[in-house]
Amino acid sequence: MSLTTAGFWSTQNTASMTNNNFGFYSADGRYYNVNFPTGNNASPQVDQLLGVNDHDVAVGFYTNAQGNNRGYTYNILTHAFTRILVPGAPVGEAGPSLTATAINNDGDVAGFYAKSSSLTDAFLRLHSGRFVTLAVPGASMTQAFGVNDHDEVVGAYTVGSGSSAVTHGFTWRPGYGFRTVDDPRGKGTTTINGVNNAGDLVGFYTDSAGNTDGMLALP
Repeated sequence: MSLTTAGFWSTQNTASMTNNNFGFYSADGRYYNVNFPTGNNASPQVDQLLGVNDHDVAVGFYTNAQGNNRGYTYNILTHAFTRILVPGAPVGEAGPSLTATAINNDGDVAGFYAKSSSLTDAFLRLHSGRFVTLAVPGASMTQAFGVNDHDEVVGAYTVGSGSSAVTHGFTWRPGYGFRTVDDPRGKGTTTINGVNNAGDLVGFYTDSAGNTDGMLALP
């Protein structure tokens, strides 16, 4: 099993939250920077690793100068980068913004992308290359944040807009579809961002006092 950790770091802490970000992984007590090799970075630079599997393949994204995210995988052993693309969509600067957030041990990648200017859908890109769009009916935003080795995808979706917008957690399984998950103390404010192979869920919600609280949900 991999003992590798992936993440990102910053040298800034601005009030506007417009901070630089740089990807990294740590192994054997040492830290290594990982940033997608491009000359078209945002300013300040934004590059994040958001997950890594047991085969030392990490997943993340960078933001380009046009303000769009570009998802990728990084093989720590071979130092190879691979772009995650929406099949049939424009490439280059015209491609849709895509954020890769999670990867399982089969190399299947989850995340989300801009389906249009007002619609964000989640996705599961299988290691075979098949790209599965995941969109909760009626939601303006569906975002995937985790995936286990059974291709169970977890995340959050938003319905409504403005002050009436609410966010619910979800799970999605092949052959079963979506299931809404709300912490009883945070209905309409729940996000699920991790799932293990037993189906245990982790995430967070906002309570009645306005605090952000972590949660664990068992299947």
